[in-house]
Amino acid sequence: MTFHLQTLLDLRRNAENGARQALDVAAGSHRREEDEQARLVTHWREARDKTADETKRLVSGPSPNTADQATAREHYLARLRDEVSRLWGVAEGHRVGALAAAKDAETAAQNAYEEARAAREAVEKLKERADAEDARKAERRADESAADLAQAAHFKRSK
Repeated sequence: MTFHLQTLLDLRRNAENGARQALDVAAGSHRREEDEQARLVTHWREARDKTADETKRLVSGPSPNTADQATAREHYLARLRDEVSRLWGVAEGHRVGALAAAKDAETAAQNAYEEARAAREAVEKLKERADAEDARKAERRADESAADLAQAAHFKRSK
């Protein structure tokens, strides 16, 4: 019985190790996606701050002398605002797409690892109980053998 339990325990340990490796890979992927999200948000903030600075500079600076200058100024600010919007969309798309998927994958890998660990622990406990039972049986057999030998020796002396 314990041979079969040892084989099962070895299988459960291998499954736990595989689940741990999958968890490590998923956690690494999640960290990389978090770093990418931070980079994207930083670019968005930089563009937002640049747009605010340029808006203040143009508003506080000299007024345009011609309609072409005013139009060019508005087009420039519109391009800056469009870039801010685009960068926000990229960051938000990454957050709900790749980052969310990486987080979900890490959570699934964590759950699989915990299940594999629990399965291994259950088989370990079962094997420990079986080993203890085998030890008790062996001790009982040894006691019975010793009692049989003692009885045989006593029987020989009485003849």
